[in-house]
Amino acid sequence: MDFSVSINDQTRERFFKPIFDKYPNLEKQIIRDFKKYKESNGDLVPNYFGRDVAYVEPYLANKIGLMHIHMCFPPNKFNDSDTQYYRVCKKGQTDACLVYISGSLSINHFSLLAIFSPDAHKKSRDKSIMDYICRVAEDFYINN
Repeated sequence: MDFSVSINDQTRERFFKPIFDKYPNLEKQIIRDFKKYKESNGDLVPNYFGRDVAYVEPYLANKIGLMHIHMCFPPNKFNDSDTQYYRVCKKGQTDACLVYISGSLSINHFSLLAIFSPDAHKKSRDKSIMDYICRVAEDFYINN
């Protein structure tokens, strides 16, 4: 199977650049590790990836299968003894997640749409942010 992973050009400046400026090696690392994670069907989970779940709101996010992975930034990592489901940021830690979508026909083609940080949960409840992310995600979903 052919897997492809890319940072979405429409969202790069707003939702990735501030993080990548702070962590210069993170872009290549995320793309490499996300691809391995998906190629392994979720068996190879990097120590900075946490719970991987779908958005249920807004409706369009749920309809197209918009997903997010809880994450932490170097040098922080999740506890290796925790199963992936329990890898979430604890209160007082940086609340961050990686938002992504796969294609509707090419399910092994992924667009990384955003890193929500800080306050990932707050950003995911922001209607204007989520409406924008959903529109970009839907375009990728329909055309891939």
